[in-house]
Amino acid sequence: MTTQKGTFSRFYLKFKNAPLYKGKSSKSHKVSSNYAVWGLYSLICLLVLNSYSYLIAQTTQSSSVWIDLDEDESYTARHECSFVQAGDKFVLFGGRESAQKLDIYDFKSNSWSIAKNQAPKEFNHFQATFYKGFIWVIGAFKTNNFPHEVPEDNIWLYHPPNDIWIKGPEIPEDRRRGGSGLIIYKDKFYIIGGNTKGHNGGFVNWFDEYDPYKNTWIILENASQARDHFSAAVINDTLYAMGGRQSGGSNGVFAPLISTVDTYNFITKTWSTLPQDLPTPRAAPGIAVFKNQIFVMGGEGETDGPAYKTVESYNPISGQWTKESDMNYPRHGTQAIQSGNGIYIAAGSPKRGGGKQLNMEVYNSHSAKGNPITTSIIKSPQAVDINIEDTSFITSKNINGNSASFINSIKITGENAYSFKLISNLNHTLIHANSEFLIKVKHLNKNKGEKASLEIKYNGNIINRIQLKSI
Repeated sequence: MTTQKGTFSRFYLKFKNAPLYKGKSSKSHKVSSNYAVWGLYSLICLLVLNSYSYLIAQTTQSSSVWIDLDEDESYTARHECSFVQAGDKFVLFGGRESAQKLDIYDFKSNSWSIAKNQAPKEFNHFQATFYKGFIWVIGAFKTNNFPHEVPEDNIWLYHPPNDIWIKGPEIPEDRRRGGSGLIIYKDKFYIIGGNTKGHNGGFVNWFDEYDPYKNTWIILENASQARDHFSAAVINDTLYAMGGRQSGGSNGVFAPLISTVDTYNFITKTWSTLPQDLPTPRAAPGIAVFKNQIFVMGGEGETDGPAYKTVESYNPISGQWTKESDMNYPRHGTQAIQSGNGIYIAAGSPKRGGGKQLNMEVYNSHSAKGNPITTSIIKSPQAVDINIEDTSFITSKNINGNSASFINSIKITGENAYSFKLISNLNHTLIHANSEFLIKVKHLNKNKGEKASLEIKYNGNIINRIQLKSI
């Protein structure tokens, strides 16, 4: 690069110091000739400068490349799936092929294994998200009957340490869809876009907030574009919805593609669009945030043929798109994982529509990092006495792990259950690791010696029982 710059400087000085005109001519001829020479000189300088800039850009882009991992490929080739990091493992599941099977990659030993418990549904077309020790499935299809895939009714959680699936709360009936984007921002989930009718024209621009700590679902302002077959990302306080299409409308299953990038500012609570569209519109690309830029990888187009290898990145600070190194393998319909100092991607279809592959590769550096997930336990008192006609606050603690705990339900059972009332509603709520929570219970009459059991069911199948007695 220094040599190229030095060449340009010497070239510039040579032309700057050269006489503009030599020879005999009229004054007007001489002036016009001078302009011609200066014009030629300016054009040549511009070409050299552009070549220099191009070389700089090419050097920058080629400094990071995609590495074919050629790992132990003892897992299922699939597409329309999710690929997500959970602690010190990668998890590949869902999609068109063996959708209920979970393939787990240990990047420390470079080995794959299969989870014993299968997913409860054939989840496909979704952006699984890891949060607080669980993999969350929100906004997926539950059937694979193309083109009429049916959206899933509930939120689902998978807890890798216990290899267990947990049925979460119902999604409001009029907000169910698959093919949507899903991100976490300040301990809340945000669901963007999607399709209510599979590939049959039900594309929406919906935007919703789900709070797992309060078990609340709030409908927010719609985005500008209806889209499905895409992923979302968040940098700092801004959400980005990139790529995708409107499947099954008047233009058919694969069109139109969406080039507009929707952004949502969480501080001002407003939607806007980027001045610069996605340079290569595509459906079902992988999305990852890497070095404070959003990478858009692969995808499929409107016409029949191979999927894309194309990778483009967006820098929110400069507002510019950059062409990055192509992937080794064309693919669409899978997720990307940012881990350590690299971006990992696997599976997906190598062509528009249906297809499958393995071919895990990593951008920049094979340096995945992650800590093991340790399950927390809820510790509660074994027995609590409650004064007649009085209210008691029962303290429980979620301890001994780095994972949150998900409360399935809390209820009162036993012979005198009717004499006690559960005031707190903590069903389907998440409890932070190393924290405590209160359960409010009231005794309803003047009878002493009545007994019941307060039952806390959490993390799918673990039950704590607290013996209640009126005194």
